[in-house]
Amino acid sequence: MTTISTQSAEGSLVITSNDGELPAASAVLLLKATNPEYNQPVLHIKQAGERGSAASIRIDDPNPDIEFVETSPDNPNPNDHGAGKYEIAVQSDRLQINGRKADGSRFETIVVFQRAGVNCDPLRPESGGNIGFGFKEAKEFKDFGGGQGVIAIVNVCVAPTKNLAGAGILYVEDGALKYMGSKGTITIIAPA
Repeated sequence: MTTISTQSAEGSLVITSNDGELPAASAVLLLKATNPEYNQPVLHIKQAGERGSAASIRIDDPNPDIEFVETSPDNPNPNDHGAGKYEIAVQSDRLQINGRKADGSRFETIVVFQRAGVNCDPLRPESGGNIGFGFKEAKEFKDFGGGQGVIAIVNVCVAPTKNLAGAGILYVEDGALKYMGSKGTITIIAPA
């Protein structure tokens, strides 16, 4: 059963659903803009305030995430495995940016940000301020080697072969930190 109430302690307008299991594509609230000729926001949030300390959007959930699914007029099916699918997710004390595998089976981690602890206490390895790149799942970062304030980078699947004019490429290959400069010179910054 779904109820709509006003002026509760939770907000001015509250939509509550206790309908039980819904199909995966279902939602308690669905907003649609159905005219493809106009590219405009479906939801626009304007908030007045003097300090900016309130969240414009807040999610309280055991596994909060926001999923982004690319569709087009030629391919409106969000279940198409060729569509771009990404999510921003929170698991434990880690904020993740994930991408859906090409076969659509699951998300793989692109980058992980672990929040900084209150203090840098070696007896509390869960406090961090760590950043991780490239592991398929956030749990593969484990405790970032016991480090705090570290950056973990997985070995490349394919090392770069072409230089970027006016830029450089930083990567890890066989455990060594390498840099390819704009003229293609590869420098080993730190051996494995």
